[in-house]
Amino acid sequence: MLSVARGEAPADISVIGGKVFSPATKEWIETGIAIKNGFVVGWGEHEAHEIIDVRGAYISPGFIDGYVSMEYTKLWIDAFVDMVLPHGTTAVAADPYQLTSVFGVRGIEELASAADKLPFTFGIYASSFAQSSQFDTTGEHAGAVEIAKLIRDSGALGVGGLLNQSTVITGEDDVLAKIAAARGLRVVGHAPGVTASQLDAYLSAGVESDVACLSYEEAMEKRRKGMWVFLRNGTTRQNMAELLPVAKSYGIRNLAFSTDERELESIFTSGHIDECLRAAVASGVSPEDALIMASTNPAEFHGFGRLGYLSPGYQADLVILPNLTEFRPSMVFQKGTLVARSGKTMVFTVPKTSPPSWMQEIAHVDLTKIGPESFSLPQPRGQMVKAISISQNGANVREVDREFHPDDPSINRLAILGRKSLGKDIGIGLVEGIGLEEGAIASTVARGPHSLIVVGSNSINGTEDMAQAIAALIQMGGGQVVVKNREVLASVGLPIGGIISTLGASELREELHALNQAAQNLGIGVPQPFRYLDLLCLAVMPELRITSLGSINVVNLIKADPLQAN
Repeated sequence: MLSVARGEAPADISVIGGKVFSPATKEWIETGIAIKNGFVVGWGEHEAHEIIDVRGAYISPGFIDGYVSMEYTKLWIDAFVDMVLPHGTTAVAADPYQLTSVFGVRGIEELASAADKLPFTFGIYASSFAQSSQFDTTGEHAGAVEIAKLIRDSGALGVGGLLNQSTVITGEDDVLAKIAAARGLRVVGHAPGVTASQLDAYLSAGVESDVACLSYEEAMEKRRKGMWVFLRNGTTRQNMAELLPVAKSYGIRNLAFSTDERELESIFTSGHIDECLRAAVASGVSPEDALIMASTNPAEFHGFGRLGYLSPGYQADLVILPNLTEFRPSMVFQKGTLVARSGKTMVFTVPKTSPPSWMQEIAHVDLTKIGPESFSLPQPRGQMVKAISISQNGANVREVDREFHPDDPSINRLAILGRKSLGKDIGIGLVEGIGLEEGAIASTVARGPHSLIVVGSNSINGTEDMAQAIAALIQMGGGQVVVKNREVLASVGLPIGGIISTLGASELREELHALNQAAQNLGIGVPQPFRYLDLLCLAVMPELRITSLGSINVVNLIKADPLQAN
Protein backbone atom coordinates (compact mmCIF):
# COMPACT_ATOMS: atom_id res chain seq x y z
CA MET A 1 0.00 0.00 0.00
CA LEU A 2 2.81 2.40 0.81
CA SER A 3 4.57 1.64 -2.47
CA VAL A 4 1.36 2.57 -4.32
CA ALA A 5 1.08 5.73 -2.23
CA ARG A 6 4.63 6.68 -3.21
CA GLY A 7 3.82 6.08 -6.87
CA GLU A 8 6.19 3.11 -7.17
CA ALA A 9 3.57 0.42 -7.85
CA PRO A 10 0.16 0.32 -9.52
CA ALA A 11 -3.03 0.65 -7.51
CA ASP A 12 -5.84 -1.88 -7.68
CA ILE A 13 -8.26 0.82 -8.83
CA SER A 14 -7.94 4.45 -9.80
CA VAL A 15 -11.13 6.51 -9.83
CA ILE A 16 -10.57 9.52 -12.08
CA GLY A 17 -12.41 12.51 -13.47
CA GLY A 18 -14.51 13.37 -10.43
CA LYS A 19 -14.58 15.98 -7.69
CA VAL A 20 -13.58 14.56 -4.31
CA PHE A 21 -15.22 15.96 -1.21
CA SER A 22 -12.96 17.08 1.64
CA PRO A 23 -15.10 17.31 4.81
CA ALA A 24 -12.36 19.12 6.72
CA THR A 25 -12.38 22.12 4.35
CA LYS A 26 -15.79 21.60 2.68
CA GLU A 27 -14.08 21.74 -0.73
CA TRP A 28 -14.53 19.70 -3.89
CA ILE A 29 -11.11 18.74 -5.21
CA GLU A 30 -10.67 17.71 -8.83
CA THR A 31 -8.39 14.74 -8.38
CA GLY A 32 -8.17 11.00 -8.80
CA ILE A 33 -8.31 8.45 -5.99
CA ALA A 34 -5.98 5.44 -5.84
CA ILE A 35 -7.26 2.35 -4.02
CA LYS A 36 -5.23 -0.61 -2.75
CA ASN A 37 -6.45 -3.49 -0.59
CA GLY A 38 -9.74 -1.70 0.06
CA PHE A 39 -8.18 1.56 1.28
CA VAL A 40 -7.54 4.95 -0.25
CA VAL A 41 -3.76 5.26 -0.59
CA GLY A 42 -3.37 8.45 -2.58
CA TRP A 43 -4.85 11.32 -4.55
CA GLY A 44 -3.83 12.40 -8.03
CA GLU A 45 -2.76 10.36 -11.05
CA HIS A 46 -1.76 6.75 -10.39
CA GLU A 47 -1.19 3.73 -12.51
CA ALA A 48 -3.78 1.08 -11.73
CA HIS A 49 -4.96 -2.34 -12.80
CA GLU A 50 -8.42 -0.82 -13.32
CA ILE A 51 -9.30 2.73 -14.28
CA ILE A 52 -12.84 3.96 -13.52
CA ASP A 53 -13.75 7.27 -15.13
CA VAL A 54 -16.55 9.15 -13.34
CA ARG A 55 -16.00 12.37 -15.24
CA GLY A 56 -18.05 15.28 -13.90
CA ALA A 57 -19.43 13.37 -10.90
CA TYR A 58 -19.06 14.17 -7.22
CA ILE A 59 -17.29 11.65 -4.98
CA SER A 60 -18.40 11.47 -1.37
CA PRO A 61 -17.51 9.21 1.54
CA GLY A 62 -20.03 6.41 2.03
CA PHE A 63 -23.15 7.36 3.95
CA ILE A 64 -23.48 6.28 7.59
CA ASP A 65 -26.76 5.85 9.42
CA GLY A 66 -26.16 7.50 12.78
CA TYR A 67 -28.69 5.42 14.69
CA VAL A 68 -30.94 2.61 13.49
CA SER A 69 -32.85 -0.39 14.73
CA MET A 70 -32.73 -2.67 11.72
CA GLU A 71 -35.65 -4.69 13.07
CA TYR A 72 -38.17 -2.06 11.91
CA THR A 73 -37.58 -3.13 8.32
CA LYS A 74 -38.40 -6.75 9.29
CA LEU A 75 -35.35 -7.78 7.22
CA TRP A 76 -32.54 -10.03 8.38
CA ILE A 77 -29.15 -8.41 8.09
CA ASP A 78 -28.20 -9.73 4.62
CA ALA A 79 -31.47 -8.51 3.08
CA PHE A 80 -31.11 -5.19 4.90
CA VAL A 81 -27.60 -4.61 3.53
CA ASP A 82 -28.75 -5.60 0.04
CA MET A 83 -31.54 -3.03 0.35
CA VAL A 84 -29.55 0.00 1.53
CA LEU A 85 -26.26 -0.33 -0.38
CA PRO A 86 -27.71 1.10 -3.63
CA HIS A 87 -28.75 4.18 -1.65
CA GLY A 88 -25.12 4.85 -0.73
CA THR A 89 -25.32 3.61 2.87
CA THR A 90 -22.17 1.63 3.57
CA ALA A 91 -22.25 1.69 7.38
CA VAL A 92 -24.73 1.90 10.24
CA ALA A 93 -24.65 2.22 13.99
CA ALA A 94 -27.33 -0.24 15.09
CA ASP A 95 -29.05 -0.49 18.43
CA PRO A 96 -30.81 -3.88 18.14
CA TYR A 97 -32.94 -3.48 21.23
CA GLN A 98 -35.82 -5.47 19.78
CA LEU A 99 -33.58 -8.48 19.19
CA THR A 100 -32.33 -8.05 22.74
CA SER A 101 -35.86 -8.06 24.07
CA VAL A 102 -36.57 -11.36 22.33
CA PHE A 103 -33.24 -13.19 22.63
CA GLY A 104 -31.10 -11.33 25.12
CA VAL A 105 -27.42 -10.76 24.40
CA ARG A 106 -27.02 -13.95 22.38
CA GLY A 107 -29.23 -12.36 19.71
CA ILE A 108 -26.75 -9.49 19.41
CA GLU A 109 -23.85 -11.95 19.29
CA GLU A 110 -25.49 -13.77 16.41
CA LEU A 111 -26.16 -10.50 14.59
CA ALA A 112 -22.53 -9.46 14.99
CA SER A 113 -21.35 -12.81 13.65
CA ALA A 114 -23.60 -12.54 10.58
CA ALA A 115 -22.47 -8.94 9.96
CA ASP A 116 -18.83 -10.00 9.71
CA LYS A 117 -19.59 -11.86 6.48
CA LEU A 118 -21.10 -8.87 4.64
CA PRO A 119 -19.63 -6.00 2.56
CA PHE A 120 -20.70 -3.43 5.10
CA THR A 121 -19.61 -1.75 8.32
CA PHE A 122 -22.23 -2.82 10.83
CA GLY A 123 -21.47 -1.18 14.16
CA ILE A 124 -23.58 -2.66 16.96
CA TYR A 125 -24.42 -1.25 20.37
CA ALA A 126 -24.81 -3.51 23.38
CA SER A 127 -28.47 -2.89 23.97
CA SER A 128 -29.50 -2.76 27.61
CA PHE A 129 -33.13 -3.07 26.62
CA ALA A 130 -34.87 -6.29 27.62
CA GLN A 131 -37.94 -5.52 29.65
CA SER A 132 -39.07 -2.02 28.73
CA SER A 133 -40.62 -1.39 32.14
CA GLN A 134 -41.64 -2.97 35.42
CA PHE A 135 -44.96 -3.82 33.81
CA ASP A 136 -43.50 -6.29 31.31
CA THR A 137 -43.73 -9.95 32.28
CA THR A 138 -41.48 -11.09 29.46
CA GLY A 139 -38.17 -10.04 28.01
CA GLU A 140 -34.69 -11.47 28.27
CA HIS A 141 -32.02 -10.37 30.70
CA ALA A 142 -29.37 -7.89 29.57
CA GLY A 143 -27.42 -6.73 32.59
CA ALA A 144 -24.12 -4.96 33.11
CA VAL A 145 -22.16 -8.23 33.03
CA GLU A 146 -23.68 -9.25 29.69
CA ILE A 147 -23.11 -5.79 28.23
CA ALA A 148 -19.47 -5.79 29.28
CA LYS A 149 -19.06 -9.20 27.63
CA LEU A 150 -20.56 -7.91 24.36
CA ILE A 151 -18.19 -4.98 24.36
CA ARG A 152 -15.20 -7.22 25.11
CA ASP A 153 -15.98 -10.18 22.86
CA SER A 154 -18.14 -8.81 20.03
CA GLY A 155 -16.66 -5.35 19.61
CA ALA A 156 -19.81 -3.46 20.56
CA LEU A 157 -19.52 0.30 20.11
CA GLY A 158 -20.90 1.07 23.55
CA VAL A 159 -24.22 0.90 25.40
CA GLY A 160 -27.64 1.45 23.84
CA GLY A 161 -31.25 0.54 24.42
CA LEU A 162 -31.88 3.17 27.11
CA LEU A 163 -35.53 3.63 26.22
CA ASN A 164 -36.80 4.06 29.77
CA GLN A 165 -35.54 7.57 30.43
CA SER A 166 -37.03 7.82 33.92
CA THR A 167 -34.79 5.02 35.24
CA VAL A 168 -31.74 6.94 34.02
CA ILE A 169 -32.90 10.24 35.51
CA THR A 170 -33.73 8.71 38.89
CA GLY A 171 -30.44 6.81 38.86
CA GLU A 172 -31.61 3.24 39.32
CA ASP A 173 -28.64 1.09 40.26
CA ASP A 174 -28.94 -1.51 37.49
CA VAL A 175 -29.23 1.16 34.80
CA LEU A 176 -26.21 3.07 36.08
CA ALA A 177 -24.26 -0.20 36.18
CA LYS A 178 -25.12 -0.80 32.51
CA ILE A 179 -23.97 2.71 31.58
CA ALA A 180 -20.76 2.22 33.55
CA ALA A 181 -20.10 -0.97 31.57
CA ALA A 182 -19.38 1.24 28.53
CA ARG A 183 -16.02 2.11 30.14
CA GLY A 184 -15.41 5.21 28.07
CA LEU A 185 -17.23 4.05 24.93
CA ARG A 186 -20.37 5.78 23.73
CA VAL A 187 -23.76 5.65 25.47
CA VAL A 188 -26.72 6.37 23.19
CA GLY A 189 -30.20 7.18 24.43
CA HIS A 190 -33.83 8.11 23.85
CA ALA A 191 -34.97 11.18 25.76
CA PRO A 192 -38.08 12.71 24.13
CA GLY A 193 -39.23 15.79 26.00
CA VAL A 194 -36.41 15.66 28.57
CA THR A 195 -35.24 19.19 29.36
CA ALA A 196 -34.03 21.44 32.20
CA SER A 197 -32.96 19.68 35.41
CA GLN A 198 -34.13 16.28 34.16
CA LEU A 199 -31.83 16.68 31.16
CA ASP A 200 -29.01 17.64 33.51
CA ALA A 201 -29.54 14.39 35.40
CA TYR A 202 -29.79 12.39 32.18
CA LEU A 203 -26.49 13.79 30.92
CA SER A 204 -24.82 13.45 34.31
CA ALA A 205 -25.65 9.73 34.23
CA GLY A 206 -23.42 9.45 31.15
CA VAL A 207 -25.80 9.39 28.18
CA GLU A 208 -24.34 11.29 25.23
CA SER A 209 -26.95 11.39 22.45
CA ASP A 210 -30.65 11.54 21.69
CA VAL A 211 -32.58 10.36 18.64
CA ALA A 212 -36.03 11.41 19.82
CA CYS A 213 -36.09 15.21 20.26
CA LEU A 214 -39.61 16.57 19.94
CA SER A 215 -38.94 20.21 19.16
CA TYR A 216 -36.46 22.82 17.99
CA GLU A 217 -36.22 24.29 21.50
CA GLU A 218 -35.48 20.89 23.02
CA ALA A 219 -32.78 20.16 20.45
CA MET A 220 -31.20 23.55 21.05
CA GLU A 221 -30.95 22.97 24.79
CA LYS A 222 -29.42 19.55 24.27
CA ARG A 223 -26.86 20.88 21.81
CA ARG A 224 -25.97 23.76 24.13
CA LYS A 225 -25.24 21.20 26.81
CA GLY A 226 -22.95 19.22 24.50
CA MET A 227 -25.31 16.40 23.60
CA TRP A 228 -25.29 14.81 20.17
CA VAL A 229 -28.64 15.03 18.39
CA PHE A 230 -29.64 12.57 15.67
CA LEU A 231 -32.07 13.97 13.12
CA ARG A 232 -34.52 11.11 12.71
CA ASN A 233 -36.15 10.35 9.38
CA GLY A 234 -38.23 7.34 10.32
CA THR A 235 -41.61 6.33 8.96
CA THR A 236 -44.00 7.26 11.75
CA ARG A 237 -41.60 9.14 13.98
CA GLN A 238 -39.69 11.96 12.32
CA ASN A 239 -38.10 15.11 13.65
CA MET A 240 -36.01 16.28 10.69
CA ALA A 241 -38.36 19.04 9.61
CA GLU A 242 -38.41 20.49 13.14
CA LEU A 243 -34.68 20.13 13.73
CA LEU A 244 -33.06 21.11 10.42
CA PRO A 245 -33.30 24.83 11.34
CA VAL A 246 -30.89 24.03 14.17
CA ALA A 247 -28.29 23.04 11.57
CA LYS A 248 -28.97 26.06 9.39
CA SER A 249 -28.71 28.58 12.22
CA TYR A 250 -26.04 27.09 14.45
CA GLY A 251 -23.99 24.78 12.28
CA ILE A 252 -23.72 21.03 12.11
CA ARG A 253 -21.49 20.23 15.07
CA ASN A 254 -22.87 17.24 17.05
CA LEU A 255 -25.56 16.52 14.43
CA ALA A 256 -26.04 13.41 12.32
CA PHE A 257 -28.79 11.72 10.31
CA SER A 258 -30.70 8.67 11.50
CA THR A 259 -33.33 6.40 9.94
CA ASP A 260 -34.51 4.95 13.23
CA GLU A 261 -37.98 3.40 12.87
CA ARG A 262 -37.86 3.57 9.06
CA GLU A 263 -39.89 0.75 7.59
CA LEU A 264 -39.32 -1.26 4.44
CA GLU A 265 -41.91 0.51 2.32
CA SER A 266 -40.38 3.91 3.10
CA ILE A 267 -36.98 2.73 1.86
CA PHE A 268 -38.55 1.40 -1.33
CA THR A 269 -40.46 4.59 -2.07
CA SER A 270 -38.23 7.33 -0.64
CA GLY A 271 -34.78 5.99 0.13
CA HIS A 272 -32.48 5.80 3.12
CA ILE A 273 -29.78 8.30 4.16
CA ASP A 274 -29.94 9.68 0.61
CA GLU A 275 -33.47 10.84 1.41
CA CYS A 276 -32.13 12.68 4.47
CA LEU A 277 -29.67 14.48 2.19
CA ARG A 278 -32.38 15.47 -0.27
CA ALA A 279 -34.59 16.82 2.50
CA ALA A 280 -31.77 18.74 4.15
CA VAL A 281 -30.60 20.43 0.95
CA ALA A 282 -34.19 21.22 -0.08
CA SER A 283 -34.65 22.98 3.26
CA GLY A 284 -31.60 25.20 2.74
CA VAL A 285 -28.72 23.22 4.28
CA SER A 286 -25.67 23.29 2.04
CA PRO A 287 -24.77 20.01 0.27
CA GLU A 288 -21.41 20.04 2.04
CA ASP A 289 -22.94 20.35 5.51
CA ALA A 290 -25.52 17.70 4.66
CA LEU A 291 -22.81 15.26 3.55
CA ILE A 292 -20.86 15.80 6.76
CA MET A 293 -23.99 14.96 8.77
CA ALA A 294 -24.44 11.90 6.55
CA SER A 295 -20.90 10.59 6.95
CA THR A 296 -18.14 12.42 8.79
CA ASN A 297 -20.10 13.32 11.94
CA PRO A 298 -21.56 9.87 12.60
CA ALA A 299 -18.16 8.31 11.94
CA GLU A 300 -16.66 10.60 14.58
CA PHE A 301 -19.34 9.96 17.17
CA HIS A 302 -19.38 6.19 16.85
CA GLY A 303 -15.64 5.75 16.59
CA PHE A 304 -15.53 4.53 12.99
CA GLY A 305 -11.94 5.66 12.80
CA ARG A 306 -11.35 4.86 9.13
CA LEU A 307 -14.66 6.11 7.74
CA GLY A 308 -16.09 9.55 6.99
CA TYR A 309 -13.22 10.84 4.82
CA LEU A 310 -11.66 9.91 1.50
CA SER A 311 -8.18 10.71 2.72
CA PRO A 312 -5.21 8.35 2.26
CA GLY A 313 -5.37 5.68 4.95
CA TYR A 314 -9.16 5.64 5.10
CA GLN A 315 -11.38 2.78 3.99
CA ALA A 316 -12.41 3.16 0.36
CA ASP A 317 -16.16 3.62 0.86
CA LEU A 318 -17.09 5.86 -2.06
CA VAL A 319 -20.42 7.18 -3.30
CA ILE A 320 -20.46 8.54 -6.86
CA LEU A 321 -23.09 11.27 -7.19
CA PRO A 322 -24.18 12.74 -10.56
CA ASN A 323 -25.43 15.88 -8.79
CA LEU A 324 -25.82 17.47 -5.35
CA THR A 325 -29.58 17.79 -5.31
CA GLU A 326 -30.95 14.28 -5.80
CA PHE A 327 -28.07 12.38 -4.12
CA ARG A 328 -28.95 9.20 -6.03
CA PRO A 329 -25.69 7.28 -6.42
CA SER A 330 -24.63 6.05 -9.84
CA MET A 331 -22.02 3.81 -8.18
CA VAL A 332 -21.25 2.73 -4.64
CA PHE A 333 -17.94 1.25 -3.48
CA GLN A 334 -17.45 -0.48 -0.15
CA LYS A 335 -13.89 -1.19 0.89
CA GLY A 336 -12.75 -0.62 -2.68
CA THR A 337 -15.27 -3.01 -4.28
CA LEU A 338 -18.09 -1.86 -6.55
CA VAL A 339 -21.15 -3.08 -4.63
CA ALA A 340 -24.00 -1.16 -6.29
CA ARG A 341 -24.67 0.52 -9.61
CA SER A 342 -27.65 2.49 -10.95
CA GLY A 343 -29.83 1.70 -7.96
CA LYS A 344 -29.12 -2.04 -7.80
CA THR A 345 -26.76 -4.16 -5.77
CA MET A 346 -24.20 -6.00 -7.88
CA VAL A 347 -24.98 -9.69 -8.36
CA PHE A 348 -23.42 -12.02 -5.75
CA THR A 349 -22.17 -9.06 -3.72
CA VAL A 350 -24.15 -9.79 -0.56
CA PRO A 351 -23.84 -13.41 0.62
CA LYS A 352 -26.83 -15.12 2.17
CA THR A 353 -26.71 -15.51 5.94
CA SER A 354 -29.09 -17.73 7.88
CA PRO A 355 -29.79 -17.33 11.58
CA PRO A 356 -29.59 -20.48 13.72
CA SER A 357 -32.66 -22.57 14.45
CA TRP A 358 -32.94 -21.36 18.04
CA MET A 359 -33.76 -17.87 16.72
CA GLN A 360 -36.89 -19.29 15.13
CA GLU A 361 -38.53 -20.43 18.34
CA ILE A 362 -40.79 -17.61 19.36
CA ALA A 363 -43.45 -18.24 21.94
CA HIS A 364 -44.67 -20.66 24.56
CA VAL A 365 -48.43 -20.21 24.70
CA ASP A 366 -50.76 -23.09 25.49
CA LEU A 367 -53.56 -22.79 22.93
CA THR A 368 -55.86 -24.89 25.11
CA LYS A 369 -55.93 -21.94 27.50
CA ILE A 370 -56.95 -19.46 24.80
CA GLY A 371 -60.50 -19.09 23.57
CA PRO A 372 -63.09 -16.39 22.81
CA GLU A 373 -63.81 -16.04 26.53
CA SER A 374 -60.18 -14.95 27.05
CA PHE A 375 -61.00 -11.61 25.42
CA SER A 376 -64.43 -10.97 26.90
CA LEU A 377 -65.37 -7.79 28.71
CA PRO A 378 -68.73 -6.96 30.24
CA GLN A 379 -70.86 -5.10 27.71
CA PRO A 380 -72.74 -2.42 29.65
CA ARG A 381 -74.47 -0.22 27.10
CA GLY A 382 -73.72 3.43 27.51
CA GLN A 383 -71.27 3.06 30.41
CA MET A 384 -68.26 5.35 30.53
CA VAL A 385 -65.05 3.42 29.94
CA LYS A 386 -61.32 4.12 29.87
CA ALA A 387 -59.62 3.60 26.49
CA ILE A 388 -56.26 4.03 24.84
CA SER A 389 -56.64 6.67 22.14
CA ILE A 390 -54.10 6.69 19.32
CA SER A 391 -53.82 9.58 16.88
CA GLN A 392 -54.03 9.18 13.12
CA ASN A 393 -50.26 9.43 12.68
CA GLY A 394 -49.46 7.41 15.79
CA ALA A 395 -47.54 10.28 17.38
CA ASN A 396 -49.83 10.56 20.42
CA VAL A 397 -51.16 7.78 22.62
CA ARG A 398 -53.53 9.15 25.26
CA GLU A 399 -55.89 7.98 27.97
CA VAL A 400 -59.52 8.96 27.33
CA ASP A 401 -62.82 8.45 29.12
CA ARG A 402 -65.70 7.92 26.74
CA GLU A 403 -69.08 6.32 26.42
CA PHE A 404 -69.03 2.70 25.36
CA HIS A 405 -71.47 1.01 22.98
CA PRO A 406 -70.77 -2.59 21.96
CA ASP A 407 -71.64 -1.96 18.32
CA ASP A 408 -69.49 1.16 17.96
CA PRO A 409 -66.60 0.45 15.51
CA SER A 410 -64.65 3.48 16.72
CA ILE A 411 -63.63 1.53 19.81
CA ASN A 412 -62.08 -1.94 19.68
CA ARG A 413 -61.11 -4.72 22.03
CA LEU A 414 -57.38 -4.95 22.73
CA ALA A 415 -55.42 -7.76 24.35
CA ILE A 416 -51.81 -8.78 24.84
CA LEU A 417 -50.42 -12.17 25.86
CA GLY A 418 -47.06 -12.66 27.53
CA ARG A 419 -44.71 -14.45 25.15
CA LYS A 420 -43.57 -16.96 27.77
CA SER A 421 -46.54 -17.00 30.11
CA LEU A 422 -48.16 -20.10 28.57
CA GLY A 423 -51.34 -18.10 28.10
CA LYS A 424 -51.71 -17.31 31.81
CA ASP A 425 -51.15 -13.54 31.54
CA ILE A 426 -53.62 -11.77 29.27
CA GLY A 427 -53.94 -8.01 29.53
CA ILE A 428 -57.28 -6.65 28.33
CA GLY A 429 -58.11 -3.11 27.27
CA LEU A 430 -59.99 -0.90 24.83
CA VAL A 431 -58.56 1.21 22.03
CA GLU A 432 -59.95 3.98 19.86
CA GLY A 433 -58.45 5.29 16.64
CA ILE A 434 -57.98 2.02 14.73
CA GLY A 435 -61.59 1.68 13.59
CA LEU A 436 -61.82 -2.07 13.06
CA GLU A 437 -65.40 -2.79 11.97
CA GLU A 438 -65.18 -6.60 11.83
CA GLY A 439 -62.63 -9.36 12.31
CA ALA A 440 -59.29 -9.12 14.10
CA ILE A 441 -55.65 -8.34 13.46
CA ALA A 442 -52.78 -9.70 15.52
CA SER A 443 -48.99 -9.46 15.63
CA THR A 444 -45.90 -10.67 17.45
CA VAL A 445 -44.20 -7.33 16.65
CA ALA A 446 -45.04 -5.50 19.85
CA ARG A 447 -42.30 -3.25 21.13
CA GLY A 448 -41.23 -3.76 24.66
CA PRO A 449 -41.71 -7.43 25.43
CA HIS A 450 -42.65 -8.40 21.85
CA SER A 451 -45.56 -10.38 23.18
CA LEU A 452 -48.64 -11.34 21.17
CA ILE A 453 -50.99 -8.41 20.64
CA VAL A 454 -54.46 -8.60 19.08
CA VAL A 455 -57.20 -6.08 18.28
CA GLY A 456 -60.73 -7.30 17.63
CA SER A 457 -63.96 -5.72 16.55
CA ASN A 458 -67.08 -5.40 18.68
CA SER A 459 -69.01 -7.48 16.17
CA ILE A 460 -70.70 -10.71 17.22
CA ASN A 461 -67.68 -12.76 16.08
CA GLY A 462 -65.06 -10.38 17.42
CA THR A 463 -63.75 -12.48 20.31
CA GLU A 464 -63.77 -15.65 18.19
CA ASP A 465 -61.71 -13.90 15.53
CA MET A 466 -59.26 -12.71 18.20
CA ALA A 467 -58.77 -16.27 19.44
CA GLN A 468 -58.28 -17.52 15.88
CA ALA A 469 -55.74 -14.79 15.17
CA ILE A 470 -53.67 -15.77 18.22
CA ALA A 471 -53.83 -19.43 17.23
CA ALA A 472 -52.65 -18.55 13.72
CA LEU A 473 -49.66 -16.62 15.09
CA ILE A 474 -48.57 -19.58 17.19
CA GLN A 475 -49.01 -22.06 14.35
CA MET A 476 -47.03 -19.95 11.86
CA GLY A 477 -44.17 -19.33 14.29
CA GLY A 478 -44.73 -15.58 14.66
CA GLY A 479 -45.68 -12.78 12.34
CA GLN A 480 -48.77 -10.73 11.54
CA VAL A 481 -52.24 -11.90 10.56
CA VAL A 482 -55.69 -10.69 9.50
CA VAL A 483 -58.75 -12.77 10.40
CA LYS A 484 -62.46 -12.52 9.59
CA ASN A 485 -65.14 -15.05 10.53
CA ARG A 486 -62.40 -17.33 11.93
CA GLU A 487 -60.68 -17.42 8.53
CA VAL A 488 -57.14 -16.16 7.95
CA LEU A 489 -57.37 -13.62 5.12
CA ALA A 490 -53.70 -12.69 4.96
CA SER A 491 -50.52 -13.27 6.92
CA VAL A 492 -46.82 -12.44 6.98
CA GLY A 493 -44.50 -14.93 8.61
CA LEU A 494 -41.72 -13.49 10.78
CA PRO A 495 -39.97 -16.64 11.94
CA ILE A 496 -36.89 -14.94 13.39
CA GLY A 497 -38.11 -14.18 16.89
CA GLY A 498 -41.54 -13.24 15.58
CA ILE A 499 -40.14 -9.88 14.42
CA ILE A 500 -37.91 -10.55 11.38
CA SER A 501 -38.52 -12.28 8.06
CA THR A 502 -36.24 -14.66 6.18
CA LEU A 503 -37.44 -13.25 2.84
CA GLY A 504 -35.73 -10.76 0.58
CA ALA A 505 -36.99 -7.18 0.49
CA SER A 506 -39.14 -7.46 -2.64
CA GLU A 507 -40.87 -10.67 -1.54
CA LEU A 508 -41.54 -9.31 1.92
CA ARG A 509 -42.90 -6.08 0.49
CA GLU A 510 -45.48 -7.99 -1.56
CA GLU A 511 -46.65 -9.92 1.48
CA LEU A 512 -46.91 -6.75 3.57
CA HIS A 513 -48.97 -5.06 0.84
CA ALA A 514 -51.42 -7.98 0.82
CA LEU A 515 -51.59 -7.96 4.62
CA ASN A 516 -52.36 -4.25 4.85
CA GLN A 517 -54.93 -4.44 2.07
CA ALA A 518 -56.74 -7.24 3.89
CA ALA A 519 -56.75 -5.15 7.06
CA GLN A 520 -58.11 -2.13 5.18
CA ASN A 521 -60.95 -4.32 3.92
CA LEU A 522 -62.05 -4.80 7.54
CA GLY A 523 -62.87 -1.09 7.72
CA ILE A 524 -59.67 0.05 9.41
CA GLY A 525 -59.22 3.77 8.93
CA VAL A 526 -55.45 4.08 9.45
CA PRO A 527 -53.08 3.32 6.55
CA GLN A 528 -50.65 0.95 8.32
CA PRO A 529 -52.61 -0.62 11.19
CA PHE A 530 -49.90 -3.02 12.36
CA ARG A 531 -47.63 -0.08 13.02
CA TYR A 532 -50.11 1.06 15.67
CA LEU A 533 -50.19 -2.31 17.39
CA ASP A 534 -46.45 -1.96 17.82
CA LEU A 535 -46.88 1.39 19.57
CA LEU A 536 -49.69 0.43 21.92
CA CYS A 537 -47.57 -1.74 24.19
CA LEU A 538 -44.38 0.28 24.71
CA ALA A 539 -44.98 0.90 28.40
CA VAL A 540 -42.38 3.64 28.88
CA MET A 541 -43.96 6.49 26.93
CA PRO A 542 -47.08 8.49 27.81
CA GLU A 543 -49.85 8.01 28.31
CA LEU A 544 -51.84 4.78 28.49
CA ARG A 545 -50.41 1.50 27.17
CA ILE A 546 -51.35 -2.18 27.18
CA THR A 547 -49.23 -4.86 28.86
CA SER A 548 -49.83 -8.47 29.84
CA LEU A 549 -50.81 -7.06 33.26
CA GLY A 550 -53.52 -4.94 31.66
CA SER A 551 -53.89 -1.26 30.73
CA ILE A 552 -51.22 0.80 32.48
CA ASN A 553 -51.01 4.56 32.92
CA VAL A 554 -47.26 4.97 32.53
CA VAL A 555 -47.32 8.56 33.80
CA ASN A 556 -48.84 7.70 37.17
CA LEU A 557 -47.50 4.11 37.12
CA ILE A 558 -50.89 2.62 37.96
CA LYS A 559 -53.11 -0.02 36.43
CA ALA A 560 -56.11 1.41 34.60
CA ASP A 561 -59.27 -0.70 34.56
CA PRO A 562 -60.97 -0.11 31.18
CA LEU A 563 -64.39 -0.34 32.84
CA GLN A 564 -63.59 2.18 35.53
CA ALA A 565 -63.59 5.63 33.91
CA ASN A 566 -62.94 8.73 36.00
